[in-house]
Amino acid sequence: MNKAIERGQSFLDEAAERIRSRRIEEESTARGVLTRDAWPEPGEIKGEPHPVPPFEAETLLPPVLREWVMDEADRMPCPPDFVAVAAVVALGSLIGARCAIKPKSWDDWLIVPNLWGGVVGLPSAKKSPAISAALKPLERLIAQAREKQEAELEVFEANKTVFEAQTASIQRRIKGAVDGAKDVDLSGLKQELQHHLQQATDGPIPRRYKTNDTTIEKLGELLRDNPDGLLVLRDELVGLLSSWERYGREGERAFYLEAWNGNSSFDTDRIGRGSIFIPNLCVSIFGGIQPDKLTAYLEQIKNALANDGMLQRFQLLVYPDHRKWEWRDRAPNMEARNWAFAIFETLAKFDPVAWGAAPADEFIKFPHFHFNGPAQELFIKWSTELHTKRLPAEGDSLMAQHLGKFDKLFPALALIFHLVECATTGRRGAVSKDTALRAAAWCEYLEAHARRCYGLLADTELCAAQAMAKKLLHGDLADGFTVRDVIRKQWSGLKTKPAIQAGLALLEEEAWLRSEDIDTGGRPTRRYWINPRISELDKTEEHDD
Repeated sequence: MNKAIERGQSFLDEAAERIRSRRIEEESTARGVLTRDAWPEPGEIKGEPHPVPPFEAETLLPPVLREWVMDEADRMPCPPDFVAVAAVVALGSLIGARCAIKPKSWDDWLIVPNLWGGVVGLPSAKKSPAISAALKPLERLIAQAREKQEAELEVFEANKTVFEAQTASIQRRIKGAVDGAKDVDLSGLKQELQHHLQQATDGPIPRRYKTNDTTIEKLGELLRDNPDGLLVLRDELVGLLSSWERYGREGERAFYLEAWNGNSSFDTDRIGRGSIFIPNLCVSIFGGIQPDKLTAYLEQIKNALANDGMLQRFQLLVYPDHRKWEWRDRAPNMEARNWAFAIFETLAKFDPVAWGAAPADEFIKFPHFHFNGPAQELFIKWSTELHTKRLPAEGDSLMAQHLGKFDKLFPALALIFHLVECATTGRRGAVSKDTALRAAAWCEYLEAHARRCYGLLADTELCAAQAMAKKLLHGDLADGFTVRDVIRKQWSGLKTKPAIQAGLALLEEEAWLRSEDIDTGGRPTRRYWINPRISELDKTEEHDD
């Protein structure tokens, strides 16, 4: 009986849908909507994202990384920017707080080269494969650390068994002496036990390089055991960013804000977990993000009463032009890959002081490098221009906050590239002018990408209209569609009613659509009729999804 009722209901629903579609067609025909000549020529949905420069590998990358990055990107293919920024952040996390750079000659201001970054692109842009390729050297180090820990753990467990047996033997002697009431030197046995227990050792602490998902409590424990820092890798950054905006998560936000500095101790106190003292809180962050989700987050922080510059800490956030897919199938450049892997392995165990860093002392907690004379002059000139010209002239508040954090970006990049050069050539000592010039070039390159990212907030109406226009060109919506029809699709950039309505309004202005309220016996339903002349427009644009 129930199945019969279901079949009957299904038949009624299909019949109602056919009647509705026929009515829409009749109404639209009566209005002349389907007559091509009745429509004006559709206008252009103008508006381009802020231009970004092509990735200039010769300028931005040291030779030892250049061929590897370009080869990995070309074989996918994906923008080389994706691979490059992920590799640079990984190198910064690998160096971490083992050393720092003093950007000024006499002041004790220190910069640790941990960096935050990410790649912005559509779901088909190969963000995840690019990040994976860039982190392969780090994954090799992780595998080596795991093998080393397993070997050390075997030795530790064997020693622990012997130690526990010796402890039990001493305890039996003490118990036997007490039970037998013998005239023995209990004080001597007590001292022997105390001396023995002092020889106890903790198990091997694994060297951690990254974590993908963790609470701040667990992250605090990892950082306590790895004070040089580690990388937090997230496939989707929005989840992490949004979690910090929720009520009651202020502690996590403060934790990460401090972790960006990379040079301070941190105490955490939790009921049930006790207290954890982190001698140095140093975290690097990297991940991917889609443009529409970044736009939603930007809208959120733009309207917030207090903006503490969390997103602006993502200095290596890049949003390059889409790279058209092409079939590629060739072997990797193994020589270039092996050189890159060797750089990571060298930097995982280098001695900063042996490479020319000034040793730490009671006032400066890290070994530290300096700029040489010409590099120092370059940095002074660059910093003076930033603070006296560019920042005062910046009209966008979010962008001004972003540029204000370039004070860390320039020296951190310079230190990373300096150490890559040291690992490659055997050079030692201060940071050179050529390396400082490379850091300056990165700052210019990253500023353009920051402007494109923050530009997503400038005109959400245009972004929604462009996204809708692509769907119309590809015939993904039927004539007479409604806003609800679009919402059901959950397309990128077209998931909320306000965004969809804003885009539809702009499309109407440019004669891509006409809308009309249809009387349905209750609240009128607004339907949108598609200009048939849009078929004359260029259909070569690719799908977003």
